[in-house]
Amino acid sequence: MDYLKILSSKYGLIEECSSHGVTVLKSSNLYIQLIEPYNRTGFQYRLRADFPETFNRWSMALLEEEFLNDGGFLQVLEALDTFIKDKIMIINKKTNDMGLSKRSILL
Repeated sequence: MDYLKILSSKYGLIEECSSHGVTVLKSSNLYIQLIEPYNRTGFQYRLRADFPETFNRWSMALLEEEFLNDGGFLQVLEALDTFIKDKIMIINKKTNDMGLSKRSILL
């Protein structure tokens, strides 16, 4: 299964950069980082996702999932769909946790 192609077509993402097994895909609504398996990920794929409104750095991404195979990837897609569906609630919680008003996020 071509994970990058599926993510790109399903969520309208464009590859921003790719280096040493780490690929970043972005759109105006969603950022995704896909890390290929290696020793620091326990030889699993790692997918991180965040919204442009809340993105700070990848190590603090709001969604982080790991998977080993195609079945795991399909489960990650379900989690990602839920994450996107709950976007407004997630952004409001993050801004409240950071002490920011909704207005400052929009400016």
